[in-house]
Amino acid sequence: MHILWFRRDLRLNDNESVANATANNAEVLPCFIIDPWFYQQPELGKARVRFLFESLENLDRNLRSLGSRLYLFEGNSLDILQQLTRQLMEQSEKPKLFFNRDVQVEYGIERDRAIVNFYQQLHLDCHIGLNNFLQTDDEHRDQWFDEYYTYIRQSPYPTPTQINTPKRSLKLPQITIKQLKQKYSTFWQTEQVYFKGGEKQALTTLDSFLQRRFHGYHWKLSQPWLAQAGSTSHLSPHLAFGTISVRNVYQRTKARAAELVNEPKAEFSLKAFRDRLRWHDSFTQRLYFHPEIAYTNRYPEFDEYYTPTELTPQQQELFQAWQQGLTGFPLLDASMRQLQIMGWMNFRMRAMCATFLCINCGISWHHGARHYMNYLVDGDLAINNWQWQMQAGITNPLSDTFRIYNPNKNIEEKDANGRFLNYWLRELHSYSLSEIKEGAYINKGEYPAPILDWSKTRLINGKIVSDIRKRVRSRIISSGGEDYENAIATKKTVNKYLESKDKQYQQFQQTSGQ
Repeated sequence: MHILWFRRDLRLNDNESVANATANNAEVLPCFIIDPWFYQQPELGKARVRFLFESLENLDRNLRSLGSRLYLFEGNSLDILQQLTRQLMEQSEKPKLFFNRDVQVEYGIERDRAIVNFYQQLHLDCHIGLNNFLQTDDEHRDQWFDEYYTYIRQSPYPTPTQINTPKRSLKLPQITIKQLKQKYSTFWQTEQVYFKGGEKQALTTLDSFLQRRFHGYHWKLSQPWLAQAGSTSHLSPHLAFGTISVRNVYQRTKARAAELVNEPKAEFSLKAFRDRLRWHDSFTQRLYFHPEIAYTNRYPEFDEYYTPTELTPQQQELFQAWQQGLTGFPLLDASMRQLQIMGWMNFRMRAMCATFLCINCGISWHHGARHYMNYLVDGDLAINNWQWQMQAGITNPLSDTFRIYNPNKNIEEKDANGRFLNYWLRELHSYSLSEIKEGAYINKGEYPAPILDWSKTRLINGKIVSDIRKRVRSRIISSGGEDYENAIATKKTVNKYLESKDKQYQQFQQTSGQ
């Protein structure tokens, strides 16, 4: 009997563990464990849990269409798997466990290690596969780029045509999809669902993106209104829960680009999208090797400034205004309200709002990162928390500068027609876009005045961060070692990325005749 343990790989297509566990018509018991630990985390997000449950429901439906079903167990993951394994052994079975490696923090790492040790002690086989590309050998990090593309271009694992799941009598706490919805009903109490979970929905979303929505992706992804309307893929929650594989998305995108060989603009957009897929996986890889960066500053010099400790009353007032979209900076407030309602923002607005909180408000990234995770339907610690460190000015210390976004300047650059502001800020409907940019609304209605002086706080707090960066730079240059080598690699990567983007843009201009 093969135990097929699903985690953040809730799909049947291009799933290594699914393909291996179901091969040769082997008996398979597909399962997912509702672990109470997960629902006790401060980073828990309502939209994300609903997406998970929808994905589980779709997975169960897909399994049933192949003659199988999804067993939903409830309890501590280690306890459940140990009990399940022992019960199968009592039924004269020799269980083999299949699951895909996940990138996690300490709890998940220790859990997986304990499960593998348990199987080894019983002299049972345990197969650990890959959900998406992941380099598990840290001695070959310099080969990551080549190994990534070797993997991403390989043939996907086939989807099984049938799965042999005989009925089993198990004395374990189980829960049905219907009971799951009832017990955790608070996660279903949303007025509108913007991102629906499940493998079927993932494929539908990818299809619509490749058919028409991808046009202009390379510049529309930074425009909040166009991104909201569907000019980005909207696949991020599906990638976070593995309802579709990065390899599937990459190869489908590559095939679509081949059909558009005489349309340079279209090819350029799809190339930009494929680059973002690699970007996504690179963040996952970083957390795998350094799980501590999810909660600790990359460089200890920042511990004196960025800390998860309780906020002062003044900071708490700023933080609450930021959370609720009441800072008096229209584009920032529109973005934060979008986050609360949709559970999503485009990347540029996430970065802008993060920089404002850390640099202008002087509040640690730990608090902002948790707030994002409480609302983001695509929340992923590997991307979210590292990006917060980037926007806080912590990373890439060998660079003399770090970016601080101006929310007012970004109105002109990213919402020039004001559609995004108009959609989310009802208090400003009576003002024209030019009046909003001029601040004509200040102290003239229910919309709040700016909670701080952006230019002043940028100079004061920006200098604090800049001075800490100088100390980090001085230390790692003088001491050398791994920190220096990693910093050099980071700077090279950033420079190479910028050079690549510039080269691609130049080529795009030449081929498109612009």
